[in-house]
Amino acid sequence: MSDRTIEDLLRAEYFSLLPEIRKVAWQLETEIRYHARATLRTLNHYEQVIVKSRVKECESAIKALQRRQEGRVFDPERPQDYSLLTLPDLAGVRVLIFPQNRLIEIDSRLNESFASWAPDPVLDDVGGVLARKYHGHCLDVSERVRAEYQIVPLLVGLFWEVEHSAMYKPDPSLKGIATSSEMKRLKAEVEDSLSRFEAGFGSFVIESS
Repeated sequence: MSDRTIEDLLRAEYFSLLPEIRKVAWQLETEIRYHARATLRTLNHYEQVIVKSRVKECESAIKALQRRQEGRVFDPERPQDYSLLTLPDLAGVRVLIFPQNRLIEIDSRLNESFASWAPDPVLDDVGGVLARKYHGHCLDVSERVRAEYQIVPLLVGLFWEVEHSAMYKPDPSLKGIATSSEMKRLKAEVEDSLSRFEAGFGSFVIESS
């Protein structure tokens, strides 16, 4: 029996897949920029659309797979049951948009081009949609690696970049911050305030025009 742990086997799988994952991320970003080009060419000076691709890091992918298991642990007797290819987001693209009027426009354009992709919206605590998220394959470059793209209000997305390292993946000295009821409340308040500002600005633009 091999002395390699499941984590070791998954690391080996990750690095064998890495070139393919990078191709998927590049392909998805290219396609999204292409399909959004009509909007990108007509932005007003106060409007922004930022397209960012990313490849899921090795340890992050392993932990994500582990969280999906019963009890959040791998069964060492069943190493054949685990593969990073079951993750829906080894490659990803985030589209940050301000104001929300343009978000709806770009989401509509991409829905036409990625009609087969499965929606998986990010919801707030009361069931409202914070961001639009979709999973699928870039079949031109890979039939194995699944990818996701997110369409996110710019201010909320920038806050998430801070929150991701501060709360979602915190320093070991901050253990417990992600489950703190007070920090969860404050996070929700920030997201709500930023969403209301973006929605209010969008409404003002429509009324002014």
